Amino acid sequence: MQGQGTGTVAEPGLRDRKRARTRQAIRTAALDLFEEQGFEATTVDQICRRADIAHRTFFRYYECKEALLFGMDFGLAVLDAFAAAPADLGLWAAFAHARITTDGRLEEPAEHTARRRALRRRFIGIRTVHDFALIMIDAFAQRAAAVAAERLGVDPAVDLRPQALAALLAGITRRHVVDGDETRSLQDWAEAFRELLGPLDGLGPAVATGAAR
Repeated sequence: MQGQGTGTVAEPGLRDRKRARTRQAIRTAALDLFEEQGFEATTVDQICRRADIAHRTFFRYYECKEALLFGMDFGLAVLDAFAAAPADLGLWAAFAHARITTDGRLEEPAEHTARRRALRRRFIGIRTVHDFALIMIDAFAQRAAAVAAERLGVDPAVDLRPQALAALLAGITRRHVVDGDETRSLQDWAEAFRELLGPLDGLGPAVATGAAR
């Protein structure tokens, strides 16, 4: 009985390690091939042969080869920290708190991350890579909106603040991921938006209405 109990406890850990090894083998094979022969010339079948896995195994870990140019759970660490920020903080302050506690990383800090990002910048002009990047950014922004709505206790279909934050983050993230502008921090963007929106505080309804026409 004791042996059975020990085996039962250990099994999930063994499975996790096996999955991690398989994922690493796929990722390493893909990045190697992308560097050697380019993204478009690399097929999923080639990645599977290099990683020594079955074709169906690939799709248990990655939905497509484009996904290999992004980190697992893109943006999840930042959003988890955003959700866990002190309840008395406003939305932007809470997100700033998340940025500080995670160093603003959208992807896991691993040995392969810099290599993968370099490849992503190299291949971002390829239509499928570009489109996948937009899908990832939109998913990140919408998850941020959901967290913001929960923090505020509002319906995002009625209250625009969560979607406004999502639009802001989508724009910033697109600059980083699609346009390759990684020199600006989130704080830089915060200051820019303050300067942009500050003069608008003095506009009355008539002026604002006229500007919208």
